[in-house]
Amino acid sequence: MMSENPKDKQSENERDVETGEPVTVLAALEQDTSATFLTVVRRKIRRRSTASQFASFSWNIPKMILIEFWGVLVQLLSPRSTPKGGQS
Repeated sequence: MMSENPKDKQSENERDVETGEPVTVLAALEQDTSATFLTVVRRKIRRRSTASQFASFSWNIPKMILIEFWGVLVQLLSPRSTPKGGQS
């Protein structure tokens, strides 16, 4: 015969959990956050965001410079352009 499905057993355990009085007691302990706490959190978020953007910029700028130098080198060495003025 087949064994019992673990999902059925889990749903039975979830039905046994009561969410009565302890949840309401915890809800009564809720407090508003202070303005200084929000200021500190915002400052930390901005600091980390700035550090992340700076690190990203410092990582990508050398690649951008090399790509630009490569483009200049290709333009200098390419025989596509001919000088104007009628010289052969």
